[in-house]
Amino acid sequence: MKKVNNIFGEGIIYDEKDLEGKIYTTSAACMSVWSDFLSWANRYSDRMVSDPKDADSIVVLGCQVTDLAVLNDLQVAEKLHELTGKNIYVGGCLAQRMDILLPDYCRRLDVVRVIGQELDKMDLVHYEKPFWVPNFEETKETLAPGNLFRNDYPLKIGAGCHGKCKYCTIRHTRGDAYTTIPQDQIEEFLNHENVVLISDSPTADQIKGWCQIAHLYQKDISIRNVEPQNLNLCAEELLALSEEGLLKIVHCPVQSFDPEVLRIMNRNVPETEKAVELMKKLRQNGTLIATNIIIDYVNDGILYPNYDKEKLETEFDYYSWNPYFDGNWDQEKAKVRFKKYIG
Repeated sequence: MKKVNNIFGEGIIYDEKDLEGKIYTTSAACMSVWSDFLSWANRYSDRMVSDPKDADSIVVLGCQVTDLAVLNDLQVAEKLHELTGKNIYVGGCLAQRMDILLPDYCRRLDVVRVIGQELDKMDLVHYEKPFWVPNFEETKETLAPGNLFRNDYPLKIGAGCHGKCKYCTIRHTRGDAYTTIPQDQIEEFLNHENVVLISDSPTADQIKGWCQIAHLYQKDISIRNVEPQNLNLCAEELLALSEEGLLKIVHCPVQSFDPEVLRIMNRNVPETEKAVELMKKLRQNGTLIATNIIIDYVNDGILYPNYDKEKLETEFDYYSWNPYFDGNWDQEKAKVRFKKYIG
């Protein structure tokens, strides 16, 4: 336990040494946060339990990318508190948001991870259903809503992002940034099927290295959350791998197709447009293409037009969306927006 002062304010945050006894953990966050804690859980698997009623410590990994996500995090924590009567450790990105008031029974938990730990047991950290998909059902169908990468093996190659997109706070919420060296994880790659590279922002050098490894061992691979500029730097390697049929899925968040909106977001317009064209070529080779879009984007009180749905459905195999969140948490407003967007 320590006092921290970050861009969001000041508060008390706990760490893994404060977790007592047996631990139950569930994740309502992204694959990057989920796989972080999963690495620690695999290192200390004897401490993990699958029933919250058997736990001495309960952890909820939370997301703060939108107010809808924050509301969902709090609902998951409330449910577990009511079920067990115990305090809840809230981890993930939400833990760092000192400006978002948590219930009295919640304690903020710092980033918990073991870098380089292989994930032999995938069920040690429960993975919440994606709240944005009504009537979600578990399925092995890759492109079913909410299922992109859900059943894949998350090969953790880094965390953190040095980008400065106007709408994003990842650089402040993901703990110490790090990247791994591809050659150090070849054995882990070979030990698992349906491998997806997991990082908040994979680097171009990492992608190039993994393309070489996938080619060398003739084993397919997927890439998640690669930014447009990094995708473009690896065009030659990605195209060659896709032509071999070894590049299964590429997920690149374009966020918007509108040049003006991209500029306001502080994103690179030419690089984004170039990445979209590159993804078309990858798709022609049989690689599945996925992206993220921000809808209802507002800047200086101006609501900008939404994405071209026909373009998305024509040029991408899978896409997900986030309604713009200005970062100012208001629980009652979030409830209204949740009903509007989710139902």
